[in-house]
Amino acid sequence: KPDPDAPQSPSPVPSTSLIPKLEPIALTPELCDVYRRELEPSPDGHPDLTGHLHFTQHQIDAVPADHRLVVSNPQPEPNPQGSIPPAHSDTSVSSSSSTAKKRARGGEMVRVNTVTPQDHIHFRSLVRRARLTFEALRGIYQREESYDGGPRNRFDLRASSKMLSRGLWLYRDVRIVGPIPGVLVGDAFHYRAELCVVGLHCTPQAGIGYIPASLVSEGHPVATSIVSSGGYLDDEDNGQVLVYSGSGGRQRNRVEHHADQTLERGNLALHYSCHYGVEVRVIRCHACDSSPSRKVYVYDGLYKAVSSTYEPGKSGRHVCKYTLVRIPGQEELGSSNWCLAKDIKDKLLANQALPPGYISPDLSNGREVLRVPVFNGVDHESSLLDFDYIARPEFPLPLSRVKQQHWGCHCVTSPCGPECGCVIKNGGGGPVYNEDGTLVRGRPVVYECGALCGCPMSCGNRATQRGMKHTLEVFRSMETEWGARTLDLIQPGAFVCEYSGDVVVTTGECEFAMDEGSVIDPKRFPKRWTEWGDASPALVGDDDDRVPRPQFPHFQEPGYVLDVSRRRNLASYISHSCTPNVFVQYVVRGGENESCPHLMVFAMDAIPPMRELSIDYGMDDQQICA
Repeated sequence: KPDPDAPQSPSPVPSTSLIPKLEPIALTPELCDVYRRELEPSPDGHPDLTGHLHFTQHQIDAVPADHRLVVSNPQPEPNPQGSIPPAHSDTSVSSSSSTAKKRARGGEMVRVNTVTPQDHIHFRSLVRRARLTFEALRGIYQREESYDGGPRNRFDLRASSKMLSRGLWLYRDVRIVGPIPGVLVGDAFHYRAELCVVGLHCTPQAGIGYIPASLVSEGHPVATSIVSSGGYLDDEDNGQVLVYSGSGGRQRNRVEHHADQTLERGNLALHYSCHYGVEVRVIRCHACDSSPSRKVYVYDGLYKAVSSTYEPGKSGRHVCKYTLVRIPGQEELGSSNWCLAKDIKDKLLANQALPPGYISPDLSNGREVLRVPVFNGVDHESSLLDFDYIARPEFPLPLSRVKQQHWGCHCVTSPCGPECGCVIKNGGGGPVYNEDGTLVRGRPVVYECGALCGCPMSCGNRATQRGMKHTLEVFRSMETEWGARTLDLIQPGAFVCEYSGDVVVTTGECEFAMDEGSVIDPKRFPKRWTEWGDASPALVGDDDDRVPRPQFPHFQEPGYVLDVSRRRNLASYISHSCTPNVFVQYVVRGGENESCPHLMVFAMDAIPPMRELSIDYGMDDQQICA
């Protein structure tokens, strides 16, 4: 079912080394009719694709009767390993097929059910790396002034096409039935093309992803994923049960059907998924103003089609209708978490009573721009309310003008331009932040305009100085005791919060005794900033690469630690993870001591509501166990 607003997707060109030898066959009038019917375009197809199909039909009609001999690929034999895999088979899969340019997809069908904790970390890291590369490429293409992007959302298709040509799409060598390793229920994506990059869906345009009949020993296609946007009259959805309408029979950007749907392609595949009991991955599309695409795609887990019917719908036309029921035992429905988070935020804004389990409506007591509620649905622990909340650390003033190397700029316009001293000091070429305030690329340190600069607070180089833009809450957890999570959708690269506490200046090795659990040492954070905005896996050796390699200035290590034993903020409750969704970026503002940079937290992924924030503290296994 095509997304009404989706642009035409790029067509991968398979390597010529993979094309089987062609054998001539006689093109009879009957075969011409068959080809012509197969090339009949879908009524809701893209206009460009429809034009190409009509043109090919005219070419077939123009072939003279005495010259009807064509070259055609022989029908491939069914893959002996292409039968529908059993429900409890454990199969190891690789992340991508090859680095060969736009290789054809593999045909082996696999299901991955049992994943060890080590495997989960491995696959989660692969998915995160692919998403980071996609987001970096999309940002680069969007910022290129010389590139004519055409229709909106073309940057994401260009990024996914580049990754496909570099062999960076995940799991291209297999056809996965069931869950995708490294993708969690509730994961959010801003673009349909990103679903293809991580292997969650196989097409950036059609709503039903399926495995063709030629690759299934049973001889029938089976559907493996669907994208539900609720754009059809007959769609019904209550979360656990989804009534899904097939594709076709509808004009572009129209809701009602103008023609009968046909049981072919994806519709036929979803019918056989119901027949064979094959589970289907369900991704729901929601309108979202905070998303750069104005849409968000949420993976809601596995469903099974329990019925398949073909009957007149509400518009009077025959419609393929499928009833899918969510398989029990999975993580909480991602879309339900969005509704829960919205309800909590609405109550916070209206000063209404929060749901049971909330022990404080605002941990910060008004010191943050947005309230920070505290939830405990586990026990009666409330000791965190006894700490003093400090929103921002109080750094010591520079000792001399020699140490205070970053004095600020004298700009009077907003945003500060290329001649701004703060922008120049950042190096790397171009601005540090995008127009929406997201970080362009991680770097050793970001030099922002500060108190001694002449630009206003609306300057684009002050992204972290206007406070939190996302509602966060502290919650009690069985795994991490106290943790922090978001009630908003957070964009990749967006500013989240700042680490705060009492600043303790250090000289060389720490010569004071402190409980290690109450100290945040900036030097312990791994350099995860190097991963953000790095598109080198897709651009290395690219003759078309016009993106300059950044040259960042050298930055000394911070000369302080944060003591959070008495005063702290919500950032202290962010838990540790080897596959984090946020990272620390050093920030120095005009007029500040460079040995005391701010510890700013930025999003590494698209973080959906009710998802816990996690960061890499540089801890070893022994420290994690402790």
